[in-house]
Amino acid sequence: MPRKKLKIGIVSEMYLPRIGGLELHVRDLARELTRHGHEAHIITNTPGPLSYDDGVKLYRLDTPRIPIIHTIRTPKASDALKRILEKEQYDILHTHNAFLPLAHMANFAAKKLGLPSVLTECSWLGAGWLRFFRSCHRISDWGNWPTFLSGVSRCVADQLAEITGRNDVFILHNGVRVEDWKTEHREPSRPVVVSVMRFTKRKRPIDIVRAIPRVHEKLPEALRPRFLLIGDGLERRRIVREAKRLGVLSHLELPGFLDRKEIRNRFAECSVFALPTEREAMSIVCVEALSAGLPVVAMNMGGVSDVVAQGEEGYLCGSSDEFISSIVRLVENAELRNKLAAAAPSRVQRFSWDGVIERHLNVFELAIATVKGEKGPQLNRLGTLNA
Repeated sequence: MPRKKLKIGIVSEMYLPRIGGLELHVRDLARELTRHGHEAHIITNTPGPLSYDDGVKLYRLDTPRIPIIHTIRTPKASDALKRILEKEQYDILHTHNAFLPLAHMANFAAKKLGLPSVLTECSWLGAGWLRFFRSCHRISDWGNWPTFLSGVSRCVADQLAEITGRNDVFILHNGVRVEDWKTEHREPSRPVVVSVMRFTKRKRPIDIVRAIPRVHEKLPEALRPRFLLIGDGLERRRIVREAKRLGVLSHLELPGFLDRKEIRNRFAECSVFALPTEREAMSIVCVEALSAGLPVVAMNMGGVSDVVAQGEEGYLCGSSDEFISSIVRLVENAELRNKLAAAAPSRVQRFSWDGVIERHLNVFELAIATVKGEKGPQLNRLGTLNA
C-alpha cells in the first residue's frame, strides 16, 4: 500500500554552514526524505545562507545565541517558531538533540498545537552530564511530553531511557549512501592509516599523532605506515606541535577539511581506518570507511559497536594499548586486512538510506496515528515492523 506523502519539519540547533556529524546528517535526512517523495523543511537558528541548491526549504530563526547553551528561550524565539509551525501545518515535527534548547522549544510548541513530534538524540553523554540531565528532566518533565523519543544508536537510546524513565525509546540510526562510497581500492606501496574528524579535544585527534611512534616501533621499517588525518579545527596547532615534539611530522599528512568525494578518493589509497574517539554517538564516518572497504579500528565505547562487529569488520578496543596493537595487526597482515575489507561493504547495508528512511517513516506514522487516537504500525525498538 503506497505511503501517504508527509510534510516534515526538521528542527536542529546546529546546521550548515557549520561542519559536523549532526549538521551533515540533518541535511542528508532532509534530502533523502525529499528524494523519497516527501516534503522536508529545515528549521534552525544557525546563521548562514537562506537557501541551498538542494530543493529543501530552509528557515533560519533570528534569535539570540550564546556559546554552549546556544538558543536563548525568549518570547521572540518562541513566537517565531510558532508562526512557522502554524503557517506550514506540518504532519510531523522531527527535532534533534534533547540537550539543546531549540529542540525543547519545538517539542513544547508541538505539544501546545497538538502536532505529532519525534525527538532524536544524537549525542553520547558521560556520567557527569547524565546526572545533570536527569536533574533537568525532574524539573521540566520533558520526557513525559507526548513526543516519541529515539537515539542514533543503542547506547544513546539507553541513555535517553535512563534519563526519562521511559521504556519506549526507538533506535533510529543515521544513514549513508553506501553505494557512493564504493571505490576501486589501490593498495599503497607503504600502508596508510587514515582518520577523519573535527579537530576538537573530545574527538581526540592528538591520539592519532601519539599512535604514530608506538605503531612504528612495533613494525619493521618497510611496513611502518603513513598517517592521514583529515579534518580541521581548534586542535590543529596542538597536533602539529605534538607531531614535531615526537619527531613524526614527516609521517603525518594534514590536508584539512575535504568534501565527501575527496575523502572517498583518499580512502581508495588507504589500508586501515582508525578512530580514537571514546564518545561517539554512532559514527557516520566509520560507516563511510566500511562502505569504502576499509577495516576499522575504534574504541569500544559509545555507539561505534552498532557499526563495527568485533573481528568481522574491524576491531573495537578497550584501551590505547589495544588500539595500537589492532592497528599493527592489520598493517602487518594483508590477508586479514583484505578479508575484513571484503566483508565490510555488504555488512553496512543496514545503514543505507533506503532502509533508514523506511524506519524513520514507520516511527513518524506511529506518532501521527497516536496523536489522532488511531492504531499505528506495530514496531520493534529499531523502528521496523513486527512480524
